[in-house]
Amino acid sequence: MSFVNHSVATTLAALKDLHYTFPRETELSEGFEWIITDYWAKASTNKDFEARGLLVTGPSRVGKTSEIKHVLNKVNDGSTIMPDGRPAHIVSVTLAGRLSWKDLGVHTLRKGLRFPPQGKSRMTQRQIWDMVGYQAREQGVHGIHYDECQHIFPANNEANRAMLLDSFKSLLKDPDWPFMLILSGVDELVHHIGSDEQLAFLLRPVRFREISFGRNEDVHELNRLCFAYADKAGVDFTPLSSTDFYRRLSCATANRWGRAIELVIEALIDAVEQGDKTISSAHFCRAFTSTLGLPPGYSPFSVDDFEPLFAGETVFKLWEKHRSTIPT
Repeated sequence: MSFVNHSVATTLAALKDLHYTFPRETELSEGFEWIITDYWAKASTNKDFEARGLLVTGPSRVGKTSEIKHVLNKVNDGSTIMPDGRPAHIVSVTLAGRLSWKDLGVHTLRKGLRFPPQGKSRMTQRQIWDMVGYQAREQGVHGIHYDECQHIFPANNEANRAMLLDSFKSLLKDPDWPFMLILSGVDELVHHIGSDEQLAFLLRPVRFREISFGRNEDVHELNRLCFAYADKAGVDFTPLSSTDFYRRLSCATANRWGRAIELVIEALIDAVEQGDKTISSAHFCRAFTSTLGLPPGYSPFSVDDFEPLFAGETVFKLWEKHRSTIPT
């Protein structure tokens, strides 16, 4: 007996592979062009220089990571040749918890540069970061993206925060091999970086927003997003194309763009499993309740006065609880 529903699996793979292009990607791409152009120009002079970086922030689950990785794939496609004769290359490192600066160096070697250091416990912090610089120079890595960067900053410890900010500046200004830096995370990261005026000056800010019904363009964006994914799945989305439905979708996903995409995919998969060629609120209701473990029929898509019951923070906690139960 096969446990693979090939029709559903094919549709799911196609939907997961689809990259929806938001207008915000233009601003992000312009930011990358700005820092890489700056790096190229300065490196071509063969003089010591300081690199620039990006500070990408916004609420969790609005799509920062996926957008950055999509642009990074373009940066790393080999078409941009740097003055050292090698293609531009920026690696990505995700921070999952509190790290010391030495630990961050080890993490960078392992996850970013694919070079697990031997005998790291006996190495000093300086030796670890010297190895980061050496390996990056040998591999032609010109920049590092640190995702979820807020995790490295300790709470209520100004001295440690100042040390970390100085260390990030040292990466931008390293005379042997300066790094472009992309620091991304939730909004609290703005507070940390903003406490150092010099570092803040070197990082161009790019902010990702939540869904807001105070902006008509967000309603239109949700409409385009839903139809893009529905077309890919071969499902007609016309019956749900209304402001009322998009308000319910926004409520169900705590106004997060990333969550909205996830729920749209789950609802479309439900339609495919049912053999339906037209979408309905029932598909979204089942997707919402089954994903979050709620009683059948209890969702913003089935309750008339839904907003008081599914306030933003309440739904956000449900999504976060769901995420924490997924095995890693």
